[in-house]
Amino acid sequence: MRDKKPEVLKIYRLLTPKHRADLLAWIRLAFVAENSARKALDFEVLSDSSSSLKAQDYPCENLLQRSKK
Repeated sequence: MRDKKPEVLKIYRLLTPKHRADLLAWIRLAFVAENSARKALDFEVLSDSSSSLKAQDYPCENLLQRSKK
């Protein structure tokens, strides 16, 4: 993934602020789901210290609104 980082950042910068927040919310959700699965299977849990994302910074309100439609 490290060799793709510049390309990923380029795409991220092209997104609107709303879509950035949505993308970050999905990333956070995926991270939490992966850690939950790792705990359930007794695997090593990934450290969140490298991530600057905080759950309260990118709430999934948009996701909840879309699912209610």
